[in-house]
Amino acid sequence: MTSPIKAITFDLDDTLWPLKPTLINAETECYKWLQENAKPLTDKFSVEDIAAYRFKIFSRSDAFKNQISQLRIETIKAMATECGYSHQDAIALSAAAFEVHYALRQQVNCYAGVESMLETLQKNFIIGSISNGNADVKQTAIGRFFSFALSAEKLNMSKPQTGIFTAALHHINTNFDAPIAANQVVHVGDDFYCDVVGAKRAGFKAIWLTNDEHRPAPSTPYLAPEDIEAAQHYSADAVIESTGALIDTIRSMQQTS
Repeated sequence: MTSPIKAITFDLDDTLWPLKPTLINAETECYKWLQENAKPLTDKFSVEDIAAYRFKIFSRSDAFKNQISQLRIETIKAMATECGYSHQDAIALSAAAFEVHYALRQQVNCYAGVESMLETLQKNFIIGSISNGNADVKQTAIGRFFSFALSAEKLNMSKPQTGIFTAALHHINTNFDAPIAANQVVHVGDDFYCDVVGAKRAGFKAIWLTNDEHRPAPSTPYLAPEDIEAAQHYSADAVIESTGALIDTIRSMQQTS
């Protein structure tokens, strides 16, 4: 017998909302802003060029591994400099462009039923988020349901590193008079390596949101060899195809706790 579940943490992108349409919109609208405010840059670089330039910078330095926002800023700054902008003007332009992109990044459309699901769960559990992305759930329509939001950028570490889950447990325990154990927390996410392996290594329970139970190839270019190796030794406590099944799944897990 294990202890009852007291808290639930969520991944964000592709768990509570689809990532791709949000990013496409943000990239498109930010490029339009650049066309109006930085014509020398867009005369030389297309949207696709910017993405390729960003990846080139990312691949050259580990400094941006957990710093997506800074990577975007650095990319526009470098491109602006290449287009003849002064150092100060390049810094100002990159900061302004990122503000445009970041505001659009928060304009997410949650999957059907997510808001009502969170409203129900919040009545009985502490709710938090653990994300490798740079979305701020507090700025979205569902932000009111979350007691805390952790990101790779804030902590300079990312899933599946154990430390980010340990930090989440610390935040959760600020809500209780006596600390709860890691196995009283359930993490929900779509990425097997980052969410399931990361959560299980930290002692959390894990619910894998997927349409295919076959373990996929590593999803990110910065997984360490030990992270990939660890995947052979862990499995999710439950697998669901949509967040609509989450409430019943949590109830079932509680009954066996």
